[in-house]
Amino acid sequence: MKRSFPRLALMSGFAIAMIAAISGAVFAQMNHSVSASSKPSAGFEENQAQEQPVLKTPAPPQDQAQARPEQAGSALPDASERNSIREGSLSITATPKTNPGTVKEEKLPEIEVDSSNVRSIPKSSVQPIRESKRELTLASELPADSLAEKLTDAKMETVSVWRPAYASQGFRGARLDAFAVSPDQTVLAIAERTGTALGPNGTRIVLVNTSNWQVIRVFTVDRMLKKLAFVPGSTTMAAIAFPQLNLKQDFGLDMLDLAEGKEQEFLPLSFPFNEKIAPEDVALLAMQDRVICSGFFGPTVFCIHLPVAKTEVPFHTFETVSPASALAVTPDGKSLAAASLKAIEYFDLTPDAKYKRRSITTLDLGWKPVDIHFLNGAQTDFLLCPAFRDDSAPIFVRSSVKDPLDGRSAGFAVPVEQASLIGVAFKVKGRIDVIDPATLEATDSVIMEQLRPATTGDTAFVFYHDAIHAFCVIDTNGNCFAVGKIPGEKRWSKRIIWNGGATKR
Repeated sequence: MKRSFPRLALMSGFAIAMIAAISGAVFAQMNHSVSASSKPSAGFEENQAQEQPVLKTPAPPQDQAQARPEQAGSALPDASERNSIREGSLSITATPKTNPGTVKEEKLPEIEVDSSNVRSIPKSSVQPIRESKRELTLASELPADSLAEKLTDAKMETVSVWRPAYASQGFRGARLDAFAVSPDQTVLAIAERTGTALGPNGTRIVLVNTSNWQVIRVFTVDRMLKKLAFVPGSTTMAAIAFPQLNLKQDFGLDMLDLAEGKEQEFLPLSFPFNEKIAPEDVALLAMQDRVICSGFFGPTVFCIHLPVAKTEVPFHTFETVSPASALAVTPDGKSLAAASLKAIEYFDLTPDAKYKRRSITTLDLGWKPVDIHFLNGAQTDFLLCPAFRDDSAPIFVRSSVKDPLDGRSAGFAVPVEQASLIGVAFKVKGRIDVIDPATLEATDSVIMEQLRPATTGDTAFVFYHDAIHAFCVIDTNGNCFAVGKIPGEKRWSKRIIWNGGATKR
C-alpha cells in the first residue's frame, strides 16, 4: 500500500490538471462568443435603418401575415411555455422565445346545436293544406312581389320541416325567444334558442311562409338573439344580441340577410349592458331608413340610420324622461312615439329635426308598456298593454284621459281587419277580446282554452292574419294554431297549424 500511494497521487494530479485545462478552454470559448455577439455584424446598422419605418407603421396582423409570412409569427413568448418566479408578493413571468409563425389562440366553448327537430324532405313529397268548409281556412294566395316570394328559392329540390323542440332543463316548454311578422304578413320569423340550459347559446332563425305554412329557410347564428324586427322594403332583419362573456361576444345590434340566410353585419353597442332588464321591456323598431332601440340604456334611445356607413359613427342618440319600453310610428309617419311607465313622448322623424321632442303626455302607469297601438288613425289616441307578468289592465288614452280595459295581463294588442278593430290578447284563460276603437267596447270575445282541439301552454305570440281572417297564436309549448270564425257561423273555431312540444321529444 505504501508503494502504490505515490503512483495514485501522481495519477490524481494528472486528472486534475486535465480537467482544469478543459474548463479553461471552454470558458475562453464562451467569453469569445459573448464578445462576438455584443458587437453588431457588418451591415447591421443599414438593415436596422431599413426596417425602422416598418416598426413605426406596422400593417394590420392579417395583412402582415399574408404579405410577409416570415414575420407573421410574434416575437413574444407563447403563454403555454412561461415560467413564473415569485419574489415576495410579486410574480415575475419569463417566457422562452418560440418559433416564428406559432401563435396559439384561446379555444372558446362550442355552442351545442341539436338539429333533431329540423329535417329536409323532397319538395315533391310536400302535401298542400287540406281545406274543408267545416274548418277554418289556413291557406291563402301569395301576393305578387311579396317578401315570401322573394325569399323562396324555386330551384331548391328540398324543403325544411321544423317543429319547436321541447326543453325540460331550466324550464319546460319551447325555447322560442322572439317573433316577428313581415309588414306584408307573408313571413313569420321565429328565433329558437340553441345550446344547453347553461349556455353558451346561439339562435336558429326559422322563416315560415304564412300563405301555405311551409318553412322557407332555416339558418343559425352564433349569437343569442332576443328581439326581431323586419326592415320594410328589404330582405334584411334587425335583431338585438345579448352578450355572452364565455364567447367574448358584445351586446349589440345584429343585421341579418334573410335571402342568404346569414349574419350581414354586427354592430356592438358601447352602452353598459344591464342584465336585470327583461327582454320584453326592450323595444326594437325597424323603419326603411333606420333601426331604433330603447329600454336597455336608461333614458337613452339608440338609432342606427340605414344603410350603415362603416367609415362614420353609425348611431345617433336622444333622451326620454324614463326608459322607453314601447316604440311606434304615428299614423302620419312624421313622429316617433316612445312610451314608458311615466309618459308617452313624440319625437320628430323628419330628416333635419334630429329627433326633437314635439310633445309629451304624462301617464304614471306603474308598469312598463310592451305594446302601443294607435286608434282610428289619431296621433294622440292609443292603447297601451303591460307585460303578462305585471297582472295589470291595459289602458286606452284619448285626449289625455286614461280609461282602463277590463281584464288583466294583456300582453298583445293587434290590428284586426285593416285596423278597423283591435284584438287584445289576455293571459287569463287565453282570452282574446275584439275592441271597437270608436266606442272602446268589446264587440266579441273568445276563450281559447274552451276550443278544441285542446292545446297546453300560455300565449307567447299573437298576430291577426288578414288573408284568412283569423288570429294566429303560438304558445309557450311551441304549438301554433289559428282562431277565428268560419264564414256564415257565429261560433269561434280553432285549427292546429303545427304541434309543438306538448309532449317530450
